[in-house]
Parts: sequence; structure tokens; C-alpha cells
Amino acid sequence: MTCRPPIRSVRAAFGVAVLLLPALLRPAPAQAWGAEGHRIVARVAEPLLDARTRAALREIAGEETLEDASTWLDRERQHLRRTLRGSPAWHYDDRPVCDATADADRYCADGNCASRAYDRYLAKLGDRHASREERLLALHVVVHLIGDAHQPLHAADHGDRGGNEVLVLFGSRNRATPLHTVWDKDFVKRAARGMSEDAYAARLVESHRSELARIERGGFAAWMGESYAIARDYAYGRLPGFACGSDLPMTVRLSTAYVDGAKPIVEERLARAGIRLAAVLRSTLGAAGG
Repeated sequence: MTCRPPIRSVRAAFGVAVLLLPALLRPAPAQAWGAEGHRIVARVAEPLLDARTRAALREIAGEETLEDASTWLDRERQHLRRTLRGSPAWHYDDRPVCDATADADRYCADGNCASRAYDRYLAKLGDRHASREERLLALHVVVHLIGDAHQPLHAADHGDRGGNEVLVLFGSRNRATPLHTVWDKDFVKRAARGMSEDAYAARLVESHRSELARIERGGFAAWMGESYAIARDYAYGRLPGFACGSDLPMTVRLSTAYVDGAKPIVEERLARAGIRLAAVLRSTLGAAGG
């Protein structure tokens, strides 16, 4: 997860102070899907690439692996915050979970959201006249955002920064954790428990081998739409105490059914993200020779 800017009420209350002291007003940043989730997505994609696409990736990224590229946008987020205006908001579409018809301009100010950033950088990645440096940045953005788009709480919001302000307890834990972090990291670790990232990714590929063509269909907007529906119907929708127009309790305890039901969802989202990443790279770099 990449932390979102403070919510509107905080900005209104503190005004200029928010702009001058952002580090004091934000929680400590974390990574989307967690580094583990992004690496799994890249490892699902890797065996699905063809030789031409691999060659094009080497021309752009040199010795950098797809796994390294998948986490770069999080690793460099502080530098990017200073050098690329609006980049912290590229990781998500804060589409209101209780208003599916909300205009995109409402949650994508100045084009700074995942959907708009993805479109810009996908075009740059496929531009053979762009510099290597420009295409490398584009590769980092595209690879990362395909992963982010498949995390349900990167596609929806309930005035709580995509679940970052909802504290939850589950299992034997007695320390509350943001709901967004639970989906980013804890549910991924539970899904892959007992397996290496390589082995888990390989299992995801094999279990979806017969569905590759079907999964690859669509585009970024459709993939975001899938995540939005999951956020609406499950990540938020099955959260104890959740109701449109109402605030959640200070701390929510997740039921065993909620936690167990999240595992197949997370597995499916990671698998689809990797399969679709491979398809995007093949069509963007391989088909035209990079």
C-alpha cells in the first residue's frame, strides 16, 4: 500500500500546515500488496513472457529483474514525491464505495490516480522513440500499477483512505491493524503460508493455466472494476458494522469467516495480476519488437 494524502477534513482543519509538515500528519508509509505481493505478481508473469518480450525488457531495464521493477515505485516513493508531482496518488482510484456512478474527476484530480497514470505510462512504455530512461520509468509504473489495480482496497474508498483509517483485529491478535494493511500484507502471507514466493507463484500459474486467454481479456478499467466490486461486496461489504452513510466503530473485529474467505480472493487477484502483467508486456514490447 502507498499511503494516501490526509483526508479532506484534516486538510481543512490544518490548512497550510498539512503542506508544510506532511510527514507529521501521515501514518508511516507502507507498500502496496506489500513487497511480497508485488514480487509474487511478477513471478507469476515471468514464465508467461516470450523471448522477444524478454529481450525488450533487457534493453530497457538491463539486469534489473521484473521482481525488482515491481517494487521500485514503493521503494522510491519519497524521491518521486519530490520529483513527480502527484505521484503518491498514482497507486489507487479512491472511487466512493457507496457511489459507483461518481465522476472520475471527483477521485482523480488532475489525472493523478492509478487509471490515468497507467494510461500515460503504458503509452510511454510502448513508444520506441522515447529515451531508455523514460521507458524504464514507464516500466516501473506499469508493472507496479497492474499489481495495485488488483488489490480491492486500491479501487474503492469510504472516506477512510481505502481502509487505512479502519482499525481491525482478527485471530488471536490484540493489536489493531489498518484494514488496508491487512489486505496488503497479512492476507497475502496467510495465502502463501508455508511456501516460497517462487513455489507459490508457480502454483498460481499452473492452477490457472487453462484460463489464461479468458483472464487476459479486458483492460485496466475492467480490472479496476473487478477490484471495486470485491471492495464493495466483500472487503467493505462484509465488514462487521459497515453501512453506507455510517461511520464504522473505532475498532472492528474480523470474523473467522471474513478472514478465511479473503484467502481465495487474494489468491485469485494475485494470479490475475501476474497473468495480465505478462499479457500487457507481451503486447506492448514483444509484438512490436520492443
